[in-house]
Amino acid sequence: MADNKKNIGNPDRYLISFKEKYEVDYAVNQLQKQVPNTTKQEAKEALIAAAKKIDPSRGREKIMAAARKDLRD
Repeated sequence: MADNKKNIGNPDRYLISFKEKYEVDYAVNQLQKQVPNTTKQEAKEALIAAAKKIDPSRGREKIMAAARKDLRD
């Protein structure tokens, strides 16, 4: 399904759509690169936990930073 071009606001790249598998997979792969020795499952769990703590509309970088922090602790 294509994006609705009539919806305007924050750019799509600023957000993570947890309904789209490829977007979640991309974020998980980025976490694995940023935090070595992390399994795909650990990265996905950290990403989902971070998204529950932080409103997803606050942006990809805030969620990724929280997930990285959780993985490093």
